[in-house]
Amino acid sequence: MREAKLYKALVQLDGHELNRLHKFITSPYFNRNQAIIKLFEWIKDDLKREKSTELSKEELWNLCFAPNEKYDDGRFRKLQSDLLKLVEEYYAQEAFEANPIHKAKYLLESIYNKDLEDLQSGTLKTAKRLAEEQILKPASFYYYQYEIEQNIFNLTRSQVERNAKSNIEEIAENLDRFYLAEKLRYYCTILNHQHLADLNYKMLFIDQIIQHVESNDYNDVPPIVIYHQILLSYKEPEERKHYDKIKKLIEEHIHLFPETEVAEILDSALNYCIKRMNSGEAEFVKEAFQLYQKWLDRGLLKVRGKIDPFHFKNIVTIGLRLKEFDWIEEFIHENNAFLDEKVRDNAVTFNLAQLYFYKKDYPKVISQLSQVEYDDITYNLNSKTLLMASYYELDEIEALGSLLDTFRVYLSRNKELPASRRKHYLSTISIVRKLSKIVPGDKKEIEKLQKEVDTTQGVVSKNWILEKLTLLNK
Repeated sequence: MREAKLYKALVQLDGHELNRLHKFITSPYFNRNQAIIKLFEWIKDDLKREKSTELSKEELWNLCFAPNEKYDDGRFRKLQSDLLKLVEEYYAQEAFEANPIHKAKYLLESIYNKDLEDLQSGTLKTAKRLAEEQILKPASFYYYQYEIEQNIFNLTRSQVERNAKSNIEEIAENLDRFYLAEKLRYYCTILNHQHLADLNYKMLFIDQIIQHVESNDYNDVPPIVIYHQILLSYKEPEERKHYDKIKKLIEEHIHLFPETEVAEILDSALNYCIKRMNSGEAEFVKEAFQLYQKWLDRGLLKVRGKIDPFHFKNIVTIGLRLKEFDWIEEFIHENNAFLDEKVRDNAVTFNLAQLYFYKKDYPKVISQLSQVEYDDITYNLNSKTLLMASYYELDEIEALGSLLDTFRVYLSRNKELPASRRKHYLSTISIVRKLSKIVPGDKKEIEKLQKEVDTTQGVVSKNWILEKLTLLNK
């Protein structure tokens, strides 16, 4: 039963939310079917149990219907479907209740459609008050403001004298703000995608929009000013001032955005740091780590209560580069519960192995990783790379050779791996095999391999390999 869609729609709700849903389902306004209530109450109680009580469909039927009613599979399926629809309606209602500006919009529409002139004055005041109560102000805020102003126009145009100014300017202004902010936001997404892959997109009027934004003052519209600044950081990555401005804007305005959009904005700053870090600018290692620490403390890295495994791994990797071993170990143990359950075990195993590697506890790395075969390609590749380095560090050349052979087979058999990435790892395997055979002090072979490392594209763990070559040369 817990694998059913209905269960999955309920399992994310905490006790308080389940109680609210119970009130929703038992409200005659939304539901009068007692069988639905009984089914929900059984599921609600079952969710509180550590282990699910397995009941057959017939047993659940008997809990929901009168004893003399014979089991009907079609009716039982419909019962579950009807309960699921109510759960979906609850989710929609909760989202509606959480957004006062939605209420304002629909309230004005209703008054206009019902032609309730006597309610107009009070309704207009209520709509404006609800709009002012709106805390979040992403681009969509301006769209709803546009709709409210549009409804105000419809309600009041018969009362406005011909020579008096209406609110058309406010209608257009809010629509423009929404349009400009969303255009900039998605153009930033395009620029980010193009950094990762050779992709082409068309976007009408983007040059004119950028020119317009740069020629006008939009400092009072947070989404426009933030996304314009992010855009500049993509266009002119060498100019640190754009990144510094993004940080400042985040401090000032991030509370105005929903958490999914918060993630986008924070990612832009973090990605900037990581790009500069990867290009060899050591100061950005600490910069990125400090951003992660600050935003982790403020709870900004969580979306729907979860931390992205990409960020989790980045925090560990960057912290280890700074030798923040104790902090990282504490971070892994205290925050792994915020990872999605599907990736949690892999993430914890691998990141602890990374920690042990940096602490030069190579036997522990091998113990941590040798018994694990990851489903995720990236974890698998990273794990094998870490094992490879650990065997080398322990001078277990035979075990290293065996691993390199199995690694090569894995790469050749894995069809999901892009050809370029496969080539990078195959080159690395070849280089590490040669590294393991070099006699310390053999300058000719060391220089030869060093040249190969420098001229081969995409060598994995390049810095570690060069470090080992330097040690062999002493």
